[in-house]
Amino acid sequence: MIETSLPTSWERPQIDVCCDLNPRLDKAAIADSRLVHFVPMPAVEALTNKVDVKATRPFAEVKKGYTPFLSGDVIFAKITPCMENGKVAVVPDLEHDIALGSTEFHVIRPLCDLPPLWFFYYLSSRAYRSEAEHNMTGAVGQRRVPIDFIAQSKIPLPPLAEQRRIVAKIEELFSELDAGEESLRRARRQLGVYRQSLLKQAFEGKLTAPWRENHPDLLESPDQLLARIAAARDALYQKELEDWKRDLQCWEDALKTGKRPSKPRQPEEPDPPSTEHRRRQWEIPTSWAWTQVGFPFYVTKLAGFEYTEFVTYDDTGDLKVLKAENAGPEGFRHTQFSRVHSESVAMLTRSVVSGGDLLVVFVGNTGNVATVPFGDSFFLGPNIGMARSYTEFVNTRYVELFLRSPSGRDMLLAAAKAVAQPSLSMGTIRQCLLALPSLPEQREIVRLLDEQFTVIEQNEREIDAALKRSAALRQSILKKAFTGQLVPQDPTDEPASALLERIRAEREATAILTKPQKKVAKKKISRNRAKYL
Repeated sequence: MIETSLPTSWERPQIDVCCDLNPRLDKAAIADSRLVHFVPMPAVEALTNKVDVKATRPFAEVKKGYTPFLSGDVIFAKITPCMENGKVAVVPDLEHDIALGSTEFHVIRPLCDLPPLWFFYYLSSRAYRSEAEHNMTGAVGQRRVPIDFIAQSKIPLPPLAEQRRIVAKIEELFSELDAGEESLRRARRQLGVYRQSLLKQAFEGKLTAPWRENHPDLLESPDQLLARIAAARDALYQKELEDWKRDLQCWEDALKTGKRPSKPRQPEEPDPPSTEHRRRQWEIPTSWAWTQVGFPFYVTKLAGFEYTEFVTYDDTGDLKVLKAENAGPEGFRHTQFSRVHSESVAMLTRSVVSGGDLLVVFVGNTGNVATVPFGDSFFLGPNIGMARSYTEFVNTRYVELFLRSPSGRDMLLAAAKAVAQPSLSMGTIRQCLLALPSLPEQREIVRLLDEQFTVIEQNEREIDAALKRSAALRQSILKKAFTGQLVPQDPTDEPASALLERIRAEREATAILTKPQKKVAKKKISRNRAKYL
């Protein structure tokens, strides 16, 4: 870290001067049957100084292959990405005195009653974690902070009394920030609940109930709506047949040179709704119809053999490849797209995606949906299906929002395979039940939801910006704390140099006492051996 001038009563020692690092535990002194706390990596929260120590194990189960630590020790996750995320904490009071945890923890034990929180705040600061990241060693995905880096890190060290005052001030200021941030997060959660409530009301017909009363002339019966869709499906198929017959005649006139035109398939009828689909149905307005996704939509995917035989990614390609990552919980997401050349996949015509098509993830983030934006060229990649409307009487954005609603998503996943990684088939996507009003009401629902979502998203952006400002303020507080600007100095405080001398003397005395001994005497491990302040 960049060194700055410190108050005259401060020192800047290496951490290994004032702390024991990865101290050993006298395992021979501990009975195998004794209960100890067990702390895996997930038990440590990032940047909150919270550690879940409720789990216990008999010592025999964990005495080999785990890292030991005591109350008041600072544990520091050394492996990526846990270190970068800020998995650092002071071990709280331990009912059973001893804890063992992940081997991916370094343990820092402050000496001479130094406050552990002083080291926690320093090691968890963004500046220190950034420097630690640049000093990691190992292969990608398994990079770790070596203990030598921590040992040789220089830490600003004020007089002991001032350390305690600074820690108390940090705690006070951070508590205020915690309260404010929790209010912001609560507001954001409430916006999420409101979004889901809007979606639920929309697809129960409640959101547009006033609109239906004011526009009875724009409503049609369910039978009329479904008949329109059926007629449009048939008309499209008939047009495809006529185009095929014309292409076939041209091929024959050309003495059958080139590939014979393929006869178009009839629109595929979805399987009847399952019992689970029927069980998930809800009451809808009398002017709405229950239908299935496969009735107004052509549903397809890129077959596995087609992908391996014909698809080769090329950064210079003109088609962006759509994958499961492009359909997020809130719709379409732009990413670092893989690309293919259109001429290399020309034979896979059904996998060329157009603006307005609907994406449905069938493996991975199963059930996520998104409408493809207009104005670009895309190609259908792995793990994601495409649904294209046969007719103008169904608004694709409406169907996207329906399938993003709690009830609609539940309906889509009704037939998902119940395995470790749930998946859908094209058949089960077609089978999904869909509550469908007339086209004018579909458009009104989309308009109302998008209008409200715009307001919600603006509020979410403001909340996120406020949270970022709060996080920046935390780092500013820490910077002031470790440069002597957070609290005033007291000239009567014993200087840090005297504190370091006591630590040195204590270590020398310990070395003298232990050097002649060939066997280490069994010691009782005292509880709460390190004070927090």
